[in-house]
Amino acid sequence: MPFTVTDELPRVKESGQVSSVRDMDLVGAAEIRAMLGGISKQRVYVITSHRNFPDPVADLVQGKVWRRSDVVAWIREHRPELAEG
Repeated sequence: MPFTVTDELPRVKESGQVSSVRDMDLVGAAEIRAMLGGISKQRVYVITSHRNFPDPVADLVQGKVWRRSDVVAWIREHRPELAEG
């Protein structure tokens, strides 16, 4: 389930455009496990720690989070058999 926020919190994108947290579709390790076909917690840790995996956008107390679009792009390139439609 993607990260959602009820209040608009302004953020500045790298491009200089103002965005909001609501615009971000974030995933954690549990979502990535599901996206990769239900792999183990240990396996998702190995994959997300690899240097070719996208960098997380935040490292929270509950764990790292990534942009869903970055993870989907990685899956399309490295695990095309699991790519969405």
